[in-house]
Formats: sequence, structure tokens, C-alpha cells
Amino acid sequence: MQFIKIIYIALFFNFFCIAFLGAQTPDKQKIIIYYFNDESATQNYRYYSYIIPDSLSAELKEKVEYEVTVLPVTFKYITSQVTDEEKANTIAILTSRAKEVSANFSVIGSYKVEKNTIHIKTQICNIATGDIVDAAETNEKIGALIYEIIDRITVTINKELQKTIEVEKEKIAISPYKNFYSSLKNISLCYSYNFIFFTGDWEKLYNDTSMSKISIGVPFSKIFTSNSAFINKLYFAPTWQLFSTNNRDLEHTYDTYLSIYMGGVSLSYIHTLSPLIDVAIAIQPGIAYSDLYIVLVQEGGPFAPYVKKNSYDPFLSVEINAIFYFYSIGFTGGFNYNRLFYKGNDLTATGINVGILYKL
Repeated sequence: MQFIKIIYIALFFNFFCIAFLGAQTPDKQKIIIYYFNDESATQNYRYYSYIIPDSLSAELKEKVEYEVTVLPVTFKYITSQVTDEEKANTIAILTSRAKEVSANFSVIGSYKVEKNTIHIKTQICNIATGDIVDAAETNEKIGALIYEIIDRITVTINKELQKTIEVEKEKIAISPYKNFYSSLKNISLCYSYNFIFFTGDWEKLYNDTSMSKISIGVPFSKIFTSNSAFINKLYFAPTWQLFSTNNRDLEHTYDTYLSIYMGGVSLSYIHTLSPLIDVAIAIQPGIAYSDLYIVLVQEGGPFAPYVKKNSYDPFLSVEINAIFYFYSIGFTGGFNYNRLFYKGNDLTATGINVGILYKL
């Protein structure tokens, strides 16, 4: 039991160190710029869709306080004619995708070429507040040197964009613990309740039971910055779980009581089905402490003779869950398979779990 306590303390200490070290790094503003939406009557100017955001990105990256990513997805410019439902859906998608990579702002835009003039409009979404505001609007005559035009447009938009970013940054409350809070952003605190069903020989030895599980999910993007969509969907999570069972409802010679305490680190891949629904697949190796208590008489009292045994053994869990979000709160449900590698006869069990999580 002492060994398990040491594992828990070590895992908690590692988690705290990650958060503390993250708090010491410069608080860069992460920005996602999406391809601009082409509203022209013809398709002759589609290349502006990626040239404009790429140029904006290059300009913003010259500022050390910005970390910029360009994504090949377009969104319609939000005007007064857009319905409240369309606006809410767009903001939900922008904020959901930005939170996956811990971004602070998202930039969308549109352009229209007519009569040898390009009209460009830009909007910025503050991920912390969900507000979306007009950032810049410009018109330029199209000439022969396309990149010179793009450079002039980019400078104009970039100046307005930086003004908007500074205004939006000031809206975020300033706290002496701001850097520490920023380091914890997108970390998930999770609890799940599992219905456990033993399989194989263990099905005849012990009653089915329930298991409690606590985990702290940390996105890989906290420690490894990458533009890879796969890497940005990975989480690792220190995990603790325990259950107890007995053989009272089964045919047996002696009453036995089994308690198992497990600690490990899970690796999860999160696939987003919609802004409100995720599917998570996780694998979790770890160490289990088993405590077996055997009463040596059929009707034992408080002073009945008993035998107590314990062991430390590796275990492995595999789990698949659906997560339904309501703002920062998620409700989970899924299935799991657990295997504890005892010497001689592994303990195996399947489970159905329900749970709740809170994403910081």
C-alpha cells in the first residue's frame, strides 16, 4: 500500500511540475488564420484564398509574441444578414478547434474581386469570450505585380488586426496568477464510475463489482508544439482507480475479500465528431496493488483467524468513450477492457462506464 501512495505522490508532483514550468514560459498569443472565403463571381481568383492568410501569417510571425497557424478551411464572413443560429454554430466551431491547440484567437475573412478591384474583409474571434469582431476592411486595385498588392493589403490588415488583438487582450482579466492559469488551460479533470464484470475463471471466484476512476488529462500540445493534427489530438493522463469485491454470493469454502488499487498513465486520442461531441480511445498501462483477505472459518467474528496476502503486478486497460460537452463540462460514457497480469492466471474484466469531466 505504501508503494501505491508513493506512485500517486510522484504522479501528482510530475503534474504540478508540468504546470509550473509551463507558467514560466512566455505567454505567447496563439492565432489560427483560416483560408479566406472567395465571394467573387468567377473562380479566377481562388489563389487569394491561401495567399492572403499565408502573407498575414508571415507578418504576424515577425512579432515574437505571436504563434501563428494557417488552416485550409474557409468560413463565411459573419454579416448582419447571417442568422443567430449560423453565427452561433460558426463561433462554436472556431472556439472548439482553437481550444484543441490552445489558441487565443481565430481569424477568418472573405474577399471579392470585381471591376479590377479586390475587396477584403477580416474578422477575429476571441476564444476566451466567444466574441467575434470586424478587424479590418480594405480595397486595392489589381495590377500586374500580385505579390506587391498582397504585401500592401497584408500590411493594412495586419495593423488593424494587431490593434484588435491588443483591445481583445485587454478585455481578459489581469491576475498575478495569469501565467499559471494559462498553463492549466485545456487540462481536464475527470471522474468515472465503472460497472465491472469479471471474465474467465475469475467470474466464478468473485462477484461483479464497481470501480472508481480519477484522471487528469493533459494535451500533448502543452509540452510539444506541433502543426500535426494527429499530435494535437493526443492527451496523456495520470490515472488512479480502485475497486473491491468478495465471494459472498458464490459457492465457496472461506469468505475472501479482494481490493485492488491501480495507478498509471493513459495515452488518449480524441476524435471530434462535432463541436459538442468527441470520441476518445485510450490505452493505460500501470502498476496494481492487490490486497487479499481470507477468513479461515465459515462464520467468522471480529477475532476470527485470517490470512492476508498482497502483491504488486502490472496491468493494462483499453477504453473507448463518447464525450458530450455542455460548455466546459463533459459527460462521458463507454466501454473498457482490463487485464491484471497475475502470476499463473491473469485477472480479466470488462466494464461499462459513465462519468463527468471539467475542462479548464
